[in-house]
Amino acid sequence: MKLADFGFTEGINEIIAVTFSKDGKINTAPIGIIVENANSQYAKVKLYPSHTRRNVEAGSKLWANIIYDPIIWAISSFEDLDESWFESLNPPIIRDSLAWCEFECEKVRDGNPAEFKLTLTGGAILRKELRAINRGFNALIEALVHATRYRINKNPSLLQKIEECRAIVEKCGSEREKNAFKILLNHIR
Repeated sequence: MKLADFGFTEGINEIIAVTFSKDGKINTAPIGIIVENANSQYAKVKLYPSHTRRNVEAGSKLWANIIYDPIIWAISSFEDLDESWFESLNPPIIRDSLAWCEFECEKVRDGNPAEFKLTLTGGAILRKELRAINRGFNALIEALVHATRYRINKNPSLLQKIEECRAIVEKCGSEREKNAFKILLNHIR
């Protein structure tokens, strides 16, 4: 079993992460998993202070859900998905995920962000979907990255980047991408 078996490539791979708190509360958040060798079972992630980081530091595994639903991306960027969004909780699989992967996490560097080594320990391909690249979806993901950063530091230059992405979503995205962008806007106003 290697990262490439689940569609990971060298670089930063955006996924929806699922972790659990000590009391079993579900945490969902988009994160970027950094892959240096897709033919291995090792990756890394840099986590800023968040529920995800707190859960991993407390011993939670990290489950990566590979998914293309723009609404799920938008909602999970700003709040945790509840159980109704899952087709399974053991392992935690978000509805319509193409694949899931389970990772053991080991902190290798403290700080802001802290860095964790990820070791792939399980996973499954659930659906094989042929999908062309949609610039609207990609722009939505980029806008969500800027929006979550904007909520933390209120840097106005991020609003300009979000607006640039908005133009691409409006031109190239489907109705789901456009609706997801509305969710984004509601969370940064």
